[in-house]
Amino acid sequence: MHYLLAGSQIKLTYLQDRRALRGIDWPMIFDGLTDAGLPLSHWQWCDLDALTHVVLAIDRATGGYAGVLGLIERTTPPGPWLMIELAQVRPTDSDGSLPRAMLAHVLARVVCLDGKPLAIATGMAGRAPLTELSRNIRSAALHPPADSNVITLGAASLARQIGAGRSVLDLQAVSEGSLLRDLRGLHGIRAMGKKATLSERSMARLARNAAATRHPRKATRTGRTG
Repeated sequence: MHYLLAGSQIKLTYLQDRRALRGIDWPMIFDGLTDAGLPLSHWQWCDLDALTHVVLAIDRATGGYAGVLGLIERTTPPGPWLMIELAQVRPTDSDGSLPRAMLAHVLARVVCLDGKPLAIATGMAGRAPLTELSRNIRSAALHPPADSNVITLGAASLARQIGAGRSVLDLQAVSEGSLLRDLRGLHGIRAMGKKATLSERSMARLARNAAATRHPRKATRTGRTG
């Protein structure tokens, strides 16, 4: 499904299905963003075939690509986490709002469809949007910290398990409901063709339905059907 970023003409499209990911026209995306001022070298290091979650941002006014975000789902003994592999926007979107919105959007979709990951990690590619996201997620902890010298031990331990040289946003202490509310406040998207914005109630319902699908016995015991 396509979503419209609030207050703009930017359309966000989230892709997770393997067939849809294989169908992405990467040369067209790269050509469009290169024409917008990004050098081709930005793409040469990225393992596009390994991406498991992608968000494409398209400017409806021009029809051109405004940005792209790609993540890889990985697993350590505590559970699954997401690695930001590709995060680029055209130079005109230099205030950082679009990368942060794309990251908030993909995380909201992942939580609703697959459940909350343990963390999001990045090397250089997505450090800025991850830092911005960390400032707006209650109970989340970024390691290394961006605004102070205070280290959260749980986040530091998780970062060691994920791997050295990466920034890690620890989501273990964040509830799914709280996370979805914070994410909605960041991007304020609405589904294309619908008048109402995605409400907190509908976001919570999506999370409950996803949880019931992942844990049907628990949902039956509590008497909830989503």
